[in-house]
Amino acid sequence: MIYWKNGYKAGERGERIMKQLGSAQVYILALVLIGLTGLLVTEPWIIRVAFLLIILVSGYTAWRLEVSRMEEKWRSTLKQQEQEDHLKLIAVVNRLRHDWMNDTQILFGYIQMKKFDNLRPYMEKIKMTMQQESNLSKLGIPSFIAYLLQFRVQSKALELNVEVEQEINLGQLPIGHGLIERLVRQMVACIQEHTAFEDGESGTLSLEFDVQEDGLLLDFVYQGPYKREQLEQSILTHFSSKGSQYLLENDDWHEEEASVTLRLPFHI
Repeated sequence: MIYWKNGYKAGERGERIMKQLGSAQVYILALVLIGLTGLLVTEPWIIRVAFLLIILVSGYTAWRLEVSRMEEKWRSTLKQQEQEDHLKLIAVVNRLRHDWMNDTQILFGYIQMKKFDNLRPYMEKIKMTMQQESNLSKLGIPSFIAYLLQFRVQSKALELNVEVEQEINLGQLPIGHGLIERLVRQMVACIQEHTAFEDGESGTLSLEFDVQEDGLLLDFVYQGPYKREQLEQSILTHFSSKGSQYLLENDDWHEEEASVTLRLPFHI
């Protein structure tokens, strides 16, 4: 709550400063107009020089105020973005905490009911999840990692599972800068747009990275209700690239399941 109040007060302060600068600019521009009018209608050179000085000083002052106003607007924008980033980070941490609390409660339940045979397989499941989270955090593209974690928190109807069985540094692969993240975002957006959820329904999108000798494969598998014709056409439209950056390797369509594979050749 304190965090939100501080952010709100900072935003109010920035808006107040920009309004004050804008009001001051109006008066200074009025002085410039008065100076121009006086310069045109007066004849004595001393008075004309005086009006010229008024114009120069007022114009310079107006320019400096505009620079200050733009700087304040930029600082306010950065502050707002920082606050939003903080809130997203808090949401991710809360989601992780919630997942760990669920696992802890299940383990305590097995212990209380003395179902000790269930402890080992569940601990193995937790171990695999921890390894997946560790591999995810080491993908090497910070903005992409942040997107994947935030999507888990923000999306309600579509669950995104990233299967990273071994440690991969995508940032070190000889692939165009930002291409992996852009393609994943586009694929997720296409699937979200053409799902056919009803109340209480949801779907799952699995993403797996397959590093080969000559390129990287992005394997997408969606399970859930969807509009087949619309999604198939959207995939073909967005990902049937004739360029060298990526290729639509495979697409397979079934009732409530669709799989798409994109190949990103290495550029050496």
